[in-house]
Amino acid sequence: MTKIEGSIILITGADGGIGTALVDECLALGAKKIYATGLNLDNLNNLFKSYDNVVSVVLDVTNSEQIKSVAEICADTNLLINNAGVEFKVPFIAEKSSQAALMEMKVNYLGLIDMINAFVPNLKKLEHAGIVNILSVGALAIIKRLGTYCASKTASHVLTETIRAELEEQNIKVMGTYLGYVDTSMVPEETKTEKSSPKNIAIGICEGINNNENHIYPDQTTKDYIKEHPLETVFFE
Repeated sequence: MTKIEGSIILITGADGGIGTALVDECLALGAKKIYATGLNLDNLNNLFKSYDNVVSVVLDVTNSEQIKSVAEICADTNLLINNAGVEFKVPFIAEKSSQAALMEMKVNYLGLIDMINAFVPNLKKLEHAGIVNILSVGALAIIKRLGTYCASKTASHVLTETIRAELEEQNIKVMGTYLGYVDTSMVPEETKTEKSSPKNIAIGICEGINNNENHIYPDQTTKDYIKEHPLETVFFE
């Protein structure tokens, strides 16, 4: 069973919003060390220069060679939190929808596949190891104006559900967390739907990790949705 306290954690997309809030919450809960990753080292260093036990690491999750290098550098990681994500708000019927969809798939889905495959060899050697994929209620329901984004998150949900049993046999806990709207730069200010703060989302995610939950619902929007539409995954051989 993976707990935040005492863990060595790698968080992708740690340079803002939910990622930065996760760094803060994990430290508050007693994380031993955090690898905070993002695209720009200067930004990471500025964010975490006064933090103890935080190591800034440049990582582009669309760069498979860079992922492999980071997995070697951060080989003592026992909890991998895949938080990096993009959302372009492009509908399917639009001039540049395929370009938007491709980049969302590269970051939100294919990046997860590469990250997981790079870190599993390290994680399976440890007594307590876990993978947390930060997903979205858009993985479970269609948001019309975010069609390409929902497609990438749905793919990531299928990935998460598919690998859980296999990796638990190797003593790696796999968790998916499903978010509604969060008050970050990804969500337009004019959005009328209730938005959660990154801090509250981070608190909810960490509670779910410490409770060993397969599916983590850290905000009221997703909790309300799940009450009406219980999550059920059916497998066929």
